[in-house]
Formats: sequence, structure tokens, C-alpha cells
Amino acid sequence: MNGSAYDMALRLLSMREHSGREIRRKLSEKGFPDEEIDDAVSRLEEEGSLSERRYAEAFIRSRLRKSPEGRTLLYMRLKEKGTPPEIAESALSEAWEREDYLAPLSMYYSQLCRRKGEEGARAVLLRKGFRGSEIRAAASLLDGDIGEGE
Repeated sequence: MNGSAYDMALRLLSMREHSGREIRRKLSEKGFPDEEIDDAVSRLEEEGSLSERRYAEAFIRSRLRKSPEGRTLLYMRLKEKGTPPEIAESALSEAWEREDYLAPLSMYYSQLCRRKGEEGARAVLLRKGFRGSEIRAAASLLDGDIGEGE
């Protein structure tokens, strides 16, 4: 072990946002004692270097960009990562109010339509937790792009 749990956690956080649970797990796997991990996490939270809210927001952006999923699935994934339910719900509410899901969903829907047809694409997106209204909004976004290009 080189350095302290705090230093190791800072290195991890410099690469990407992490949940408190992730930091604790990674530090534990590196062999740091629980007391040192607790102290490091507390210090990072106090300083603002570790934020469950920032983690939730980054996680939502990343998942929407890489593999879009509906709000309910994202909520479950955040809870699995250790995000407090109220933070997960709040971050998702804001993302959905801003319609952050719409452009990535539209692109994903377009790809799925080419591979599986419209009905197949809709079925996949419903399984991934999107509502019919969200899928229709993504499809109309595509129709708008197509209509403008003609």
C-alpha cells in the first residue's frame, strides 16, 4: 500500500465520480483498515470531493449516452451503487425535467429501427424501462430531423 486511504480515494476521484460505497469497496480491496476508510470518506465528503449527488448526475449522463435506459431502471442501478434513494430520485427528476434522455433515446431508437424495425425497436425500449410517451417523443424528434432534411 502506497500512501493513505485518503490519497488513494483522491486518485480514484480524479479519474471519475464515485459513490461512497464504491470508494469504500475499492479502499477495502486495497487493504486499508475500516477506520481509515471511514475517516477518508468523511473528510472527502466534508471537502466536497466526494458527492453522491454529483455521482448520480454523472452516472445518469453516462448511462444515457452509452446505453439509454428508462428512469425506473436508472433508479434501481443507482440504488445498487449505494446512492441514497432521495438523491437518486432528485437527480433523475431533474434529468427528466430537462429531457436529458430525449436526444440519446432518439439516436438509440434510430439505430434499433435500422436493426430491428420500428416494432422491434419499441419493444426493446419498453423493456429498457422507457414509457410509450418517451418513445413517441424520441420518434417525433427523428421525424422532425427527417422532415427538415427533405
